[in-house]
Amino acid sequence: MEIIVYVLVGVAFFLGNFLLHSKKMESKIKIVRKIVTHVVEYVEQIGNLKNLHGEQKKKLAMNLAKKVLSEMHIKISDNLLDTIIESIVFYLNLQKGVK
Repeated sequence: MEIIVYVLVGVAFFLGNFLLHSKKMESKIKIVRKIVTHVVEYVEQIGNLKNLHGEQKKKLAMNLAKKVLSEMHIKISDNLLDTIIESIVFYLNLQKGVK
């Protein structure tokens, strides 16, 4: 009976850690999306003033987002950051009615 209790406590501990890690990851992803959204909006404004287009704005957004995230000690791969930037640009264009 004692062994079963130890096993159940171990399983509960494992599940608790797993859920805690999942919540931390979810929170981190929300923070990253919010930061990248602000960066993309900023780049959009600067891009209009400096007549930047397409790849120029994307490169600026990547560099600024990496810098801000790095300052917050958040590590993210270039591929994931690129995907998040593209999805935010797509969503913002949908909101503006741009196709």
